[in-house]
Amino acid sequence: MAGRNFYTILYVIATAICVGISVYLSYFGYYSHLQELTVFFALLLGILLFGTDMMFRHYRLEGRRVWVPLGFFLVVAVFSWASNYNFLYTSFMERDVAERTVVEQFRTFREDLTATRSALADHPTIREVREERRELERELSNLYQQLTDPVRPGCGQRCRGHVEQIEQLLGERVTDLAVPAVDASAEENEQWFASYRETVISAFEDSVDDEFYEVAGLAERIEQLLSDYADPYAALRREYEDRRRAVVETRGFEVIAQLRNYSADIQRQANALLPQGDEVEHRDIHSRLDNLGEIPLSIRDGFIERSHPGVTAVSSLLALFVDFIPILFAWLIFRPDNRRRMPSKPGFGLKRQGRGRVATP
Repeated sequence: MAGRNFYTILYVIATAICVGISVYLSYFGYYSHLQELTVFFALLLGILLFGTDMMFRHYRLEGRRVWVPLGFFLVVAVFSWASNYNFLYTSFMERDVAERTVVEQFRTFREDLTATRSALADHPTIREVREERRELERELSNLYQQLTDPVRPGCGQRCRGHVEQIEQLLGERVTDLAVPAVDASAEENEQWFASYRETVISAFEDSVDDEFYEVAGLAERIEQLLSDYADPYAALRREYEDRRRAVVETRGFEVIAQLRNYSADIQRQANALLPQGDEVEHRDIHSRLDNLGEIPLSIRDGFIERSHPGVTAVSSLLALFVDFIPILFAWLIFRPDNRRRMPSKPGFGLKRQGRGRVATP
């Protein structure tokens, strides 16, 4: 009797510990789905598991068929295993999944922005203005060479011809600055050219259509974004650092939301500037990190994509262990007592008295 009571107490304690662990895992495993209701669902699973374990023990001691409690246990265990596995797999693989996802989305983001930058560089206004700027720079270079020619220094007839050509390119007279005389000193020529060049460039920039600056400004913004989001690993480290300092825990990853918003904004602005037929289309910046901690993601990543089979196996075994060990323990230490029988009605042979015993050595 003392041995039976000892094993019964031992079984109840072991079952309570296993069910408690399972409730803890289920709470965090279902939290992404149920939020405030998670505590009630986890407690419900715990009550059902503990009750089924006790029922299995009772059926075992009574010598009755255990298929009914075992079948009900398997139904409850499916829901418990899913949450247990989800929490364990997410705990093991969170950083790995985050790293793979961030690197993948960074690549998509940078490829789309690079393609958009190329499309903006081929904009008709950009090509036209850049060609005019090259011609202007070429004439300014010729003017400077003529002005500082050591053989024929000063601004003679050829020098003045370059000035006229520059004004034709601009479509207006640039300045009333007096052209230096042929016998002007080298220092005077340098000072005049510096002032003249600054005035020419300013006049050219003022004459450029506003559309050029809109396109060029967007291209500069793309360059800045490509520079800011060049290293996915550095961005992920900053993300985890911000999470450690955060007062309220967040589910999504801020860096993915930033990439998504910037990509959509750049696409919208670029298509408003590009000619019809040359529009760009960015791919969706979708993130499994937004669903990190959810059961479908853990199952897909572990069993379908099989990124780390070892982690999947360990998580599955641990998730099963805490639920199944009470059943296996009861099967091992409890069994019906076949030694004590009582007479049955005439013609029906003997029947069991209905008392069980503990399988002690």
